[in-house]
Amino acid sequence: MIRGCSISVNQLADFSQSTLAKKKSIIKQQKTPNSFKIAYYQLAKARIKKVMANKGDIQPVLDGIEILKSKTLTKPRQINDRIVSLEALQRFVSFQIPSLLKNYDYKVLKNVESKSIVIKGVEVIVSPDLIIEIEIDGKKYLGALKTHISKGNKFDRKQQTYVASTLHKYLESEVAKNGEIVLPELCISIDIFGEGIVTSPVNIREKIKDIEVICEEIKMLWDAS
Repeated sequence: MIRGCSISVNQLADFSQSTLAKKKSIIKQQKTPNSFKIAYYQLAKARIKKVMANKGDIQPVLDGIEILKSKTLTKPRQINDRIVSLEALQRFVSFQIPSLLKNYDYKVLKNVESKSIVIKGVEVIVSPDLIIEIEIDGKKYLGALKTHISKGNKFDRKQQTYVASTLHKYLESEVAKNGEIVLPELCISIDIFGEGIVTSPVNIREKIKDIEVICEEIKMLWDAS
């Protein structure tokens, strides 16, 4: 089934640095997604999410490492998944969690109405791994997190900044409905094999302009394919 012009935020970041051939391949994947596509590194992603939801308490990741080590696996895909997941979790242990997440209590927002934003006619599916709300001195602040794990397709800092800036824009337009303030330092792109933790710039205007140009190209290739 072919759907309307849409792309996930991580695929948008991938598209931004790709060759024309790969860009066309990304568009093809987005137009006719494979319903049987295997989701990789699910345990690693879930454990990282749990750490970020619990004030940086690293224990869920340490427990995840032990679970992965103890699994008996026979299929090559499962074995490879474990190898990469173990390396991902071991790398994550050394990351510096933003101090705001360690120093303040916060809640995780669920059941948010929209998980995407429209930029230049393209639905950018943001679907953050976490959306958090922190109250400081009577004011409510928002942040969000998106994780990317891929040894063979890691993001550079520019790509991660696109992801973090899109998170920022998404929170402003879709989640901050009652005067909440979006905190740039809590709009976080995590790329385990890339640049680690990268946060949104304070002023996202230039990055959003870049993303608008990328979306115009996505729309052009989508309509042409």
